[in-house]
Amino acid sequence: MLDEVNIAAIQTKICNTKEKTIMLVKKQIEKASKIGADIVCLPERWNMTTGNIEDDPETLNGMSNNSLRSFAEEYGIYIIGGAIWQKKEDKLIITSSLFDNKGERIGLQQKQHLYLFEREFFDPGGELQIFKTKIGNLGILICFDMTFPEVPRKLVLEGAEILFTPVMIREEGIENWHSYLKTRALENRIPVIGVNIVGESSKKKFPGKSAIIDFKKGYVSPSKLEIYIGKKNEPDMLFKKIDLKYSKKLRKIRLNQRTKYDNHILRGK
Repeated sequence: MLDEVNIAAIQTKICNTKEKTIMLVKKQIEKASKIGADIVCLPERWNMTTGNIEDDPETLNGMSNNSLRSFAEEYGIYIIGGAIWQKKEDKLIITSSLFDNKGERIGLQQKQHLYLFEREFFDPGGELQIFKTKIGNLGILICFDMTFPEVPRKLVLEGAEILFTPVMIREEGIENWHSYLKTRALENRIPVIGVNIVGESSKKKFPGKSAIIDFKKGYVSPSKLEIYIGKKNEPDMLFKKIDLKYSKKLRKIRLNQRTKYDNHILRGK
């Protein structure tokens, strides 16, 4: 695994066809590969068009994921495919695919905590996973999953080194979302990458303002955050070299300060 990893958060915009969106995403992935990104992450529902439950869902190997698979192979880059509405037999689920730099799907994470209307149409996810790759141990928390502190903590205790959270957050939720990202980074001493979408759907505005939360070197106790925020209301790409060795040092100190009761709390006892 690498001591340092170059990460690109790709803030896409909503288009009226999936073909348009996929071409825009390809250009952004190509740009990320040219500046040395090891891995890119897309937002939740990056491939949406109408926002209707009849139109947007795809099969696991539908147009969107197959395109990302080919881009990963073409540009030799790891891709976290945001999260899509997926058809699975007679069910609908929300899933994120992880492709390696050879275009192989090496991970699949399902959304566990469904938000508002999602509960009417979708099934909640299965187990949380850590994806052990050549660039590090990755955790993927889809949008609302990051809201609950025990969820990222479980991944951290099991060895996660970076947390990615693809989201679709409205304008009025951005401030709270940024607070969650910073808090999860601080309480776990782990880099957090949050990727939001840009555009409008069902009269709701999604402003982007994606975020990379890392740590300033030289500060241990207290640690200090290094925060990068994406543009508002337009596509963007955040790029950051993450020092996994440094955050691992901070994390070891923080986790060693836990009491023997913490595990009981996590298990709900």
